[in-house]
Amino acid sequence: MQTVFSYIIQKRFAQVNEDVATDALAYILESSESARNGMMKLLRSIVPDLPALQFKTQQSEGTIRPDMWGFADNQPRVFVENKFWAGLTDNQPLSYLKQLAAYPQPTVLLVIAPAAREQTLWRELNHRLAAKGISTTARAAAPAVPCSADTQLGPVLALTSWGNVLSILEHECADDPSARGDLVQLRALCDSADADAFAPVSRAEITDQRTPAFIIQLGTIVQAVVDLAVTQGTLSVNGLRPRASWQRIGRYVLILGDASGGGAGAWFGIHFALWKTHGTTPLWLIFDNSNFGRGQEVRSLIEPWATQNGILTVTSDHDFAVALEIPEAEEKDSVIRSLASDIKRIATVLKGLPSQKQP
Repeated sequence: MQTVFSYIIQKRFAQVNEDVATDALAYILESSESARNGMMKLLRSIVPDLPALQFKTQQSEGTIRPDMWGFADNQPRVFVENKFWAGLTDNQPLSYLKQLAAYPQPTVLLVIAPAAREQTLWRELNHRLAAKGISTTARAAAPAVPCSADTQLGPVLALTSWGNVLSILEHECADDPSARGDLVQLRALCDSADADAFAPVSRAEITDQRTPAFIIQLGTIVQAVVDLAVTQGTLSVNGLRPRASWQRIGRYVLILGDASGGGAGAWFGIHFALWKTHGTTPLWLIFDNSNFGRGQEVRSLIEPWATQNGILTVTSDHDFAVALEIPEAEEKDSVIRSLASDIKRIATVLKGLPSQKQP
């Protein structure tokens, strides 16, 4: 349900949804004891012995500026980072966890995000910690907090959805009509900030030439990866064409097997819908369920291997998709070789497919 508050924010201030939602949540927690009790119930489902907290925004320390801080006796014990669809900053989550580790324990870094983004964002948070050599130990999921882990640094990292947070607060505020009205407004804003909702386009976005430059750069990477993989004997494009639609730009390829088996057709390129939904990468290999793509057969081999290697896969009624992550902060040649190597690893796994006559 849209409200006048959510309408105005989406119409005039869509680029600051996260800031507005943070200020609204902080106001509700400050003005309503019932709402604070609800927030403490959620946080204590993660760490039961957290003390009572007061919540503030606009706080910073060093290079970090979490959206909301939870204080006990003037000591930070909780950082809350609110997300809709913006990416993580360079400081998240490592710098936040390091800062929390310097305060009295226990401490919690809680990330709040849309439910549709929970799994991919949790995966990215853990990936960033692993890349820095920080180990984590998964904790049992709480009813309203599906993802949480103890970190080597000391603080607990946790993630939940806006829907979970608001449901708990709404339940606690059943007898607080003022807070209930505020929560209706905040829920409407969260619903309006969904990725499928149209956000008015700003002049800055329209004239930002970095956007088309990035898409063109991705296209040159796709073509270069295909050329290299063909040279290496991993792919063939004989008789296959580029294929683009409103949702994707790329081409069909044949992943080559050998005399003993393997071989499957795939589409490779920039898939905007999967990129928007999962946020991990714009580049995907997609196997359909035709005799060319052999989607179900490919899935039976790739899915266990991908799970073991931390690679995202997505299954739909008609397709099986494998995410190909672009290395960060690397030169173009290194990116191309890395992606071609990833395709070669997939081709090696697919050598377990039985042989079939190619059309």
